[in-house]
Amino acid sequence: MMKKVLFVLLSAAIAVLASCATEPEPQETPALSPDSTIEDVARVVESPAIAVRGYGIVAGLFGTGSSECPPQLRQILEKYIWQQLPEADTINPRRFIDSPDTAVVEVLGVIPPMATAGQSFDVVVRPLSSTQTTSLDGGYLYTTELKELSRITQFNQYAKTIAKAQGAIFTPPGKSKNDAWQWYVLGGGYSLSATNVSLLLNQPDFLIAAAIRNRINERFGPKVANAVSPGEVLLTIPPRYHYNKQRFLMMIRRLYIDNEPALREQRIAMLIEQLRTEADKTPIEAALEAFGKPALDHLRELLDDEDAAVRFHAARCSSNLGYSAALSVLRDFVFDSQSPYRIEAIRTIGRNARLNDAEPIFLLVLAQEKDTAIRVAAYEVALAAKSSIVTRIAVAGTFFIDLVNCSGEKLIYAKQQNQPGFVIFGTPIRCNENIFLQSDDGQVTINARPGDRFISISRTHPKRPRVIGPLSAGFEVSQLIRAMAESPEQKKGSATLPGLALSYTQIIEILEKMCTSDQISARFEKGPMTTVGEMFKNF
Repeated sequence: MMKKVLFVLLSAAIAVLASCATEPEPQETPALSPDSTIEDVARVVESPAIAVRGYGIVAGLFGTGSSECPPQLRQILEKYIWQQLPEADTINPRRFIDSPDTAVVEVLGVIPPMATAGQSFDVVVRPLSSTQTTSLDGGYLYTTELKELSRITQFNQYAKTIAKAQGAIFTPPGKSKNDAWQWYVLGGGYSLSATNVSLLLNQPDFLIAAAIRNRINERFGPKVANAVSPGEVLLTIPPRYHYNKQRFLMMIRRLYIDNEPALREQRIAMLIEQLRTEADKTPIEAALEAFGKPALDHLRELLDDEDAAVRFHAARCSSNLGYSAALSVLRDFVFDSQSPYRIEAIRTIGRNARLNDAEPIFLLVLAQEKDTAIRVAAYEVALAAKSSIVTRIAVAGTFFIDLVNCSGEKLIYAKQQNQPGFVIFGTPIRCNENIFLQSDDGQVTINARPGDRFISISRTHPKRPRVIGPLSAGFEVSQLIRAMAESPEQKKGSATLPGLALSYTQIIEILEKMCTSDQISARFEKGPMTTVGEMFKNF
């Protein structure tokens, strides 16, 4: 009995000793240096660009589609038609897919990095290689669910839908049969939810996470940062910085956690000297902007610096911090034809200046400038600022016309990325009298004799042996565009006049031909082509 008691006591003692030997020593809280920036103790984890893919249906093809569809995909699409299409109760899904006026397509796109909910992007649309579809010209892509490309296997309907796409098909003007077998929907994709941006601490510690959260919210406003654990701080990018999310993150990385006034002055002085001497000034400018208004006293000293790069970065930073006197420096850059900072100066003025101060600058740029890129930049910031200089008209539910009320060269600018639409610089632009024009395919005729009050427009029906029209259009280019684009059938009581239902691509080609032949006294220019097709060229 005594031996048994001794054995139990000995076993207990060994267990206690073992537990003491394996118990970890308490770790000290990591030291936070007074000179620590956020990037010294944490790293930014941002959502990358995400390639997406889906399968959908393009309708309105007037016989250029096909009925072929892989059986597994057909089941998915038929179910989708029943559940999602507004006219599902009046159509037979099987017949709809089998129609030569529809085509089953693959849709590809890239959600931008750090996308916000609803953020749009271009998508490329391709007929399935196994089908007899000959063209998607003039079609419309029904709402298509998009899933992460790396997670989808063939027609995997169970992968999570993270974006959708829909809209009118865009055919690049002049596209030949030898071009890549793909079409586009400009701005047709859109993200379903915002993506996360967070800070991951190098060594998790709630006190440091809380200090980071408090410093960020002190500088950028409440609820921008949220410490969700000792190792992670979630960030919400303020709307003010949606124009350049990377710049916001650049400021976050360089934000000092300790904002003690004496240290702050020393740090600002050090960065000011670096702005004068370093070649790469953008990260230094971001670090100064991260300090907020306390940096302004030092930045003012640089607004008349002999170095143009120093002046520009100091002026942009000062303007971002609310210093209105920086406007005159930025204005000088806008009108310096040799400056590489012109477009960024225009954008900075558009974001920060009062509209009453910015509009005269926009108007002067639009009136005097010959460089289309500079004029387009002025138009874009005026539009974003909701200036009365720009009036937007929605057309046929598929594109827009922006009328830019300015003097200067008459220009019709056709967008080919992000969102389809015409920008008319120098509105109103009118068609000349004595017009006769046929489209290259012979389908559209535009005619007006001297003295006519209206332009006569007509087209051959794309499928039946008859003519649509003639319809009457006004001589203003915007009126002609609407007459060409709107549907021939309008709802009873609608203020929209019937049109020919031409596609955006067809209208681009007609307007370019009219400008070239001097039937419209204006220059025509197409904007940069979407690059989404190049991303998937070898896919």
